[in-house]
Amino acid sequence: MRNRTTLKSISTLHLKATYNSYGQIFFSMQTWLAVTILILSMLDLRVGLGGVVAVIITNLLSHLLGFSKEKITTGVYGFNAVFVGMSLMFKFYLNPSFLLFYIFGIVLSFLLTVWLETVLSKKSLPVLTLPFVITSFVIDLSFRSFANIELITPFDRFTILLAKKMSIPWYGLVHSLDNIQLPQFIYYYFKTLASIFFTDSMLVGILIFVALLIHSRIKSTVAFLGFYCAFVISKVVGFDLQQLTVNLAGTNFIFWGMAIGSFFIIPNIYSYLLVAGLTPVLFLLYASIEKIIAGTGLSSYTLSFSLLAILLIYVFIHRTFNKFFVFPLIQYYNPEKTVYKNVNYLQRFGNDLPFKMRLPFLGEWAVSQGYNGNITHLGEWGNALDFVITDDDNKTYSFPGTRKDDFYCYNKPVLAPADGYIYQISNITKDNEINDVNTNKNWGNTIIINHLNGLYTQISHLKKDSFKVNIGDYVTKGTVLASCGNSGRSPEPHIHFQIQLSPEIGEKTHPYPFGYYFEKTNGKPVLRIGEVPAENSIIYNVDSLDLTHNAFNFKPGKKLNINFNGNKVSWTVATNQYNQSYIFCEKSKSTAYFVNDGTMFYFTDFEGRKNSALYMFYRSCFRLLLAGELSIEVKDSIPLSKELPLSLKWLQDFIAPIVLLSRVNFSSKLNQMDNPYYPENVKFVNRVEVKSFWKKEPLTEYTVAISQSKIEIKSKNQNLCIE
Repeated sequence: MRNRTTLKSISTLHLKATYNSYGQIFFSMQTWLAVTILILSMLDLRVGLGGVVAVIITNLLSHLLGFSKEKITTGVYGFNAVFVGMSLMFKFYLNPSFLLFYIFGIVLSFLLTVWLETVLSKKSLPVLTLPFVITSFVIDLSFRSFANIELITPFDRFTILLAKKMSIPWYGLVHSLDNIQLPQFIYYYFKTLASIFFTDSMLVGILIFVALLIHSRIKSTVAFLGFYCAFVISKVVGFDLQQLTVNLAGTNFIFWGMAIGSFFIIPNIYSYLLVAGLTPVLFLLYASIEKIIAGTGLSSYTLSFSLLAILLIYVFIHRTFNKFFVFPLIQYYNPEKTVYKNVNYLQRFGNDLPFKMRLPFLGEWAVSQGYNGNITHLGEWGNALDFVITDDDNKTYSFPGTRKDDFYCYNKPVLAPADGYIYQISNITKDNEINDVNTNKNWGNTIIINHLNGLYTQISHLKKDSFKVNIGDYVTKGTVLASCGNSGRSPEPHIHFQIQLSPEIGEKTHPYPFGYYFEKTNGKPVLRIGEVPAENSIIYNVDSLDLTHNAFNFKPGKKLNINFNGNKVSWTVATNQYNQSYIFCEKSKSTAYFVNDGTMFYFTDFEGRKNSALYMFYRSCFRLLLAGELSIEVKDSIPLSKELPLSLKWLQDFIAPIVLLSRVNFSSKLNQMDNPYYPENVKFVNRVEVKSFWKKEPLTEYTVAISQSKIEIKSKNQNLCIE
């Protein structure tokens, strides 16, 4: 039984590896497209079989040699073998000697793929079709040394082989459109698409175009753009258009458009302009290589595309910052998904703080001096904050205000703003009397925390002998460190807070915002995310409710029991190799990635079925503030990937790199709470509004009721219960 299971898993691996090798030709991991391309390649049975057998041999070899099964499955080892196998069957007669030659060619291609992938991946560069081109060079230079390897001449191709092809039952259908009257550009475009599989069938070219269009509107657009630019250049310089359809010449421009316009760079107007602008360079590169190898019997195949694409990516990698041409954060192998998700991610998290700090105190405090203040926060020490406590009259003390104890903030606890190690403590300075300052000990009693990510926090003017921690202690966010004092250059009690990039007391300051805090404006709280408090603002920390925090605190390994519209399913919480937490639904094969940072719960991505229970959870709880403040509205934007009707989505897909005329707005409010201090039941009202091409879809409202034992989510037509 075990052997049968193992055999089945190996068969599945190699089946996926085979069709994914064909998908990789078009920078895709979509199964239906890969299978379609494989089938189309087999319409010329002789050449098609050459490609399939080459892929199978390559993947078996990589498996036997112990290479990563995950990489084998993706087809990265096999897609060059497709070209090698097909080109060999296209160029040579089949005989016993050729079979040995064929196998040697496949093995060489595999070895080159592994070597180039190892070398180039160190520089974050792709291999592309270099193994195929180099293998073809070796074969084309060596075959004349072997008397038994017979080259198929052009005459034989149009006589002997053509007669054999015509005897195949589907030959008439495959070539039924060869004489169709089309505009010259369209005709050569379809012919060039067909030539990818070493055939001149117009039908194959049309079917590839249709499959590519259904797979991706963006990818089909930039493939079209790359070839169109090459076509125009050919007409201008007098290049023989027929040459674009042989030896994969024209595919250089199609692959160039797909690679640069839709795969390695997030599609946008600049990537489109880059494809068009550098196509003349690609054309010159192709022509010059062909000129260099003229008379050798060689063809450059797709060498010019591979060289220019690798060169361009190498140049972009060495920029100091990404502008105009941005690499995808995650490669989805689908340009539309890349645009919608990466653009959405950059909009949501482009300024997100990987390390979120809290305010270093409890309760409401005022910013008495902000960044670049007029008193002491000047020059290299300008990015600092001073905090005090004020009353309703904006005073910092109670009458008479002559003693330290009269000041509201004096002796109040000072907290760690984030996790880290206590690096340094200075506890040698006496507290000043009011309006007296110690200029000899400018910073007074001070603590430095090393947050282990290049950031250090310095908190100064603390009360002497009030420290609750020691040097070397590891502290967590919110740990009491000491008490607010009046030591050093401090005329009255306050907290001085600064972030710096080195650990010594008094180092120059570094601007860095707080993760979350509330600012009191006209008596009401306003949520601030990733901001620096302004001078004179009244601020306090965002404290999460235990009820909401625990309800959405999904730990890896946890099983969630779900009732969705009366149907029971189960979810599993896990963490991947990138330390991303996610919920997986086995029934729908759906995955939702999430973050709970203690203050906010939010989803970062979703893959799977739109009609699943997990997607309803993802959509209804896209972002929730876990604090106990009523009526604080949190807004966000849901990616378009699964939200638009097919017709509108296709229309948006075509123009997505240029402009997004659709948007899915999400908003969330804590609406009810049965107890302001220790609630047992709370309710959120969340709304999703879809706007597409200036038309608003009916708003969807979700009520999210949370108790100690479950989360209940209801909308007009759906009910979801998580236990």
